[in-house]
Amino acid sequence: MQGLINYEHLRELQRFAELGRMSASLLHEIRTPLTAAMLNLELSDQQSAGVRRAQHNMRLLRRYVEAARQQVRPGSQPACFEIQPQIDQLKQIVIPLARKAGVRLDLRPVPNCRLRGDPVKFQHIITNLVVNAIEAYADVELAAQPPLVKLTLEHRRGWLTIRVTDWGKGIPNEALPRVFEAFYTSKGQSGHGLGIGLAIVKQYVTADFAGSIKVTSSSQHGTCFSLKLPVREP
Repeated sequence: MQGLINYEHLRELQRFAELGRMSASLLHEIRTPLTAAMLNLELSDQQSAGVRRAQHNMRLLRRYVEAARQQVRPGSQPACFEIQPQIDQLKQIVIPLARKAGVRLDLRPVPNCRLRGDPVKFQHIITNLVVNAIEAYADVELAAQPPLVKLTLEHRRGWLTIRVTDWGKGIPNEALPRVFEAFYTSKGQSGHGLGIGLAIVKQYVTADFAGSIKVTSSSQHGTCFSLKLPVREP
């Protein structure tokens, strides 16, 4: 039995590694022609409004690609880091996604504090939760008010509490105990999820940051992922 468990765990790790390699390769392939196209536009004699708009959109796309590359690159060594620059970096990913989905992001002010761990993994944690919250509004009949995703960070008594809240479709009660299991997804056949995002999030939170994570969800009060991470005091 123990051998079977170890074998299954090894297969999961192999799938994680392969997905990471595929993502990094894809982002590299996108970056190269994008850079070439931007150079060609800059060297062009035509500077019409259409060309300027294309340059602007390509700059935004390049910022998105660079932010995404940082998300999938190999993790750095644990270190003490300020959280504000990490939040600024992940905004390059989540803000365009929210706009495309018609979702309003409420990003509250970030407290001035430091964590000890891998800043890339910290970005991955928050980005994954915010993207899941944005996708929670897919195929949902919305009321008059625009859909909202709220990200709050609070520093109190040596702990950083992070909450990501949406008021979308919610998580079924029977699925709540399994949301952090590897390869489990409640998005169905038509969804985008592979069921690995929240498993990785929990691993990073508990193993890399010595923190905790929990989720509450209901159709009346929405879904809230709440994290507690120990703060590195000056």
